[in-house]
Amino acid sequence: MLVIKYVNGQNSAEKIYQKAAEFVANQQLEVPYFEDYVQITEVILDGKPLTLADATMRGLYNYLNQ
Repeated sequence: MLVIKYVNGQNSAEKIYQKAAEFVANQQLEVPYFEDYVQITEVILDGKPLTLADATMRGLYNYLNQ
C-alpha cells in the first residue's frame, strides 16, 4: 500500500493506492493525476515511511520508477 500525504494549495490532502505501480501508471498518463511540482509531506510504502531527496510528486515518481 502507498499512502501519499501532500499539500494541495493551502490544504493538506492524502491519496492512497493499493500498489505503488498504480501511482507510477497514473503519472505516466497524458494528463497525470498530480502535477510534478506538488509538495509531499509524508510517504508511507508498505507500512514504512520513505525519505525522499526530492519531496515532490516528480521525486516520488522517480524513486518508485527505478
